[in-house]
Amino acid sequence: MNPSITRRGAMLGGLSCLLGAAALPLHAAAYPERPVRLVIGFPPAGGADFVGRLVAQRMSQALGASVVVENKAGANGMIAAADVARSAADGYTLLLGVTASQSISPVLVAKPPYDPLRDFTPISMVGFTPLVLVVNPKLPVRSVSEFITYVKASKEPVPYGSAGIGNITHMAAELFVQTTGATQLRHIPYKGSGQVITDLIGGQVQAYFDTLPSSLPFIQNGQLRALAVTGQARSAAAPDIPTMQEAGLTEYSPTTWFGVLAPPRLDSAIAQQLNVALGQGFSDSESRKGLTVRGVEPVLNSPSEFRADLEADLSRWRGVTRKAGITLD
Repeated sequence: MNPSITRRGAMLGGLSCLLGAAALPLHAAAYPERPVRLVIGFPPAGGADFVGRLVAQRMSQALGASVVVENKAGANGMIAAADVARSAADGYTLLLGVTASQSISPVLVAKPPYDPLRDFTPISMVGFTPLVLVVNPKLPVRSVSEFITYVKASKEPVPYGSAGIGNITHMAAELFVQTTGATQLRHIPYKGSGQVITDLIGGQVQAYFDTLPSSLPFIQNGQLRALAVTGQARSAAAPDIPTMQEAGLTEYSPTTWFGVLAPPRLDSAIAQQLNVALGQGFSDSESRKGLTVRGVEPVLNSPSEFRADLEADLSRWRGVTRKAGITLD
């Protein structure tokens, strides 16, 4: 996703939140009257879980009601997304949508259990993060070029982990293989980021194209070695990690996003109230720092802007998956 677009969306979204707060109709004032469920399609300890729990905390404060996290892992977030798509459109069930569940998996299966546009009400994008190529510190490489050379020279396949077939951590690796010709990389799918990191540290896999928030603590404590981030610029959360562009891969810059969505046909007043609450929850520099310190660039845009981003992202990953010939069927 284009950082310049999303940053512009952040500014516009902040304005829309302020205007929307003054325009909420009276019948939305009673909402919420009970706890709100935020469904996350991945296990605890991964990047999505971190962002989702921070969102729940901030929205709870802004709404004046509990926002309770429910981890419903499986199928790259599709199980959670399908659950939310079928839920009542009353504002009490929300989804932390991610690139995998909303932009990639729906184009990888012939008959997805939901339509990523028709079956959801966009609330706001929360932010986006670059991916980071991390390796086991015992691997004899310290740069992307050394990694590519090592993989190409290896007589045996070099195993890399992903958080699931079709997950952004898988698709980013496939795009890396297409871009570099490092075909000796062998995919080992897992059911979540936390499991991959455990095995990467243990040496069962040698590399991982992870989201930065998930791997950053392990990079900082030396359990993982970061070779490069995929963003167009270095991350403020990890300025010492070079970019893939610095390594010479100028056309390789996949990122992943996080956003809040509701079931289809949610009342527009409640959707706007949720958008305002999310904007208010991250309106000050300290709350936004909770995202940026873990490598997430805040966006917080309007529902219409978020929908436009979804449409563009779907188009992008549809092209990538077709070229790679990857399906989940």
